[in-house]
Amino acid sequence: MNRWWIGGAVAVLVLIAAGWYVLARSEPAAALTIDSEPAEIADIRRSVAATGSVRARVTVEVGSQLSGQVAELNVDFNSPVEAGQVIARIDPQTFETRVSEAEASVATAQAQISLQQAGLQRVNANLRVAEEEFSRIESLRDRGIASAAAFEAAEAALESARSERAVALAQIENARATLQQREATLAGARIDLERTVIRSPIDGVVINREVDIGQTVAASLSAPILFTIAQDLSVIQIDAQVDESDIGQIRENQSATFSVDAFPGQDYEGRVDQVRLAATNEANVVTYTVVITADNPGQRLLPGMTANIDIVTGERSDVLTVPNSALRFRPSGALEALARPAEAPEAGRGQRGGRNGAAGRGGGRLDRLAEQLDLTDSQREAAQRAIRSAFSQLQGQVQAGGQRPDRNAMNQLMVDALRDVLTPEQMARYREIQAESAETRAASVWIETGDGFLEERRLRVGVGDSRRTEVVAGRLEEGEAVVTRARMSGG
Repeated sequence: MNRWWIGGAVAVLVLIAAGWYVLARSEPAAALTIDSEPAEIADIRRSVAATGSVRARVTVEVGSQLSGQVAELNVDFNSPVEAGQVIARIDPQTFETRVSEAEASVATAQAQISLQQAGLQRVNANLRVAEEEFSRIESLRDRGIASAAAFEAAEAALESARSERAVALAQIENARATLQQREATLAGARIDLERTVIRSPIDGVVINREVDIGQTVAASLSAPILFTIAQDLSVIQIDAQVDESDIGQIRENQSATFSVDAFPGQDYEGRVDQVRLAATNEANVVTYTVVITADNPGQRLLPGMTANIDIVTGERSDVLTVPNSALRFRPSGALEALARPAEAPEAGRGQRGGRNGAAGRGGGRLDRLAEQLDLTDSQREAAQRAIRSAFSQLQGQVQAGGQRPDRNAMNQLMVDALRDVLTPEQMARYREIQAESAETRAASVWIETGDGFLEERRLRVGVGDSRRTEVVAGRLEEGEAVVTRARMSGG
């Protein structure tokens, strides 16, 4: 019995020693290290970068429709010109000769008409004589005095006179047609002579000259370019090439800033004027042309300069934001045991535009809309009545078994409700606001609770830049720390 007791005691001592040895040699207990940043009120500015070439809004290439030698140049590079001003002349001698020939041909045709008209008078006189002779012979035949042969001869003479008159009339018509043809040739020759005078089609400035005095231009298959004239360089245009991955963010009337290498440190303001539908594919890279217009004070920006452009596709002021790294964070590995997923956010609980999380409650949304659209007091009251009436009708339809509307239908409902309240300018701005709100998406951030767990907060986020993203809706307050990074490490 003692032997068994001693053996058990020895085994217990061995186990205690082994446990102490293992604990003594083990690593320190793992600890959770969390990096976080607070949710802050900030301004967000999202932009798309592009490059483009500066050019005049209207550029006209002035050419010559005629071949010939340049006899006169009245303008040079950078010369200001007015519409209709003579800027060059082609040697007119050949074309003046053609006009003279055409004028002589017209005179000949007019003389031919006069000759034919004189011949018609003679034919008419012969016809009258033949008619009188036929009448006399016919009367004598009826009295039995004239013979049948005499009557037939008189009748033949009358028919011959009538035929001669028809021929004379046809010859006059032919002469008149010939006159018209030669008058047209004369008009063409005069037009060509006029075209030897090169005039400016627009008011502007000559930015390029391709010819010199004495140079011969040949207009065979296409008109040779003599000058390039830019209209009104006080307003310029930039054709920016935007990648297909960014073109969906570009809309007309968006603001843009740009710079040129010629004036480092100087930023210029512009606006998107057009998004062209035609795509350009170079080396399997698809881009679209976005036309930006901008003022050019002092005409410092010159055609051909390369502009580096930032097109503002989203801008928010004084909104709740979170770091982009917080949106990318997801608990993984051993951290999953500490994660507490959350329910989806309730509608209308966003903190956008406010510092205390109350912007989406009560009348906050209408207040924000009134501020954005600059509504008068009467407009605000009318908008409130119209919205309440529209949503009351919608609620009745849903309760009666109707289908609940989707986001697009709700947006259209608001447009219909406000159509008679807003001015056309306010309605256009409201549609822009709707388009901006459609850019929101679902996202999640995580916060550390007091008991050491990670709690998920589901949000709806909107516009973001390279560092932070706008919070549109969700249970998150200003100043709350959101997790940007978490890892298990030694204690």
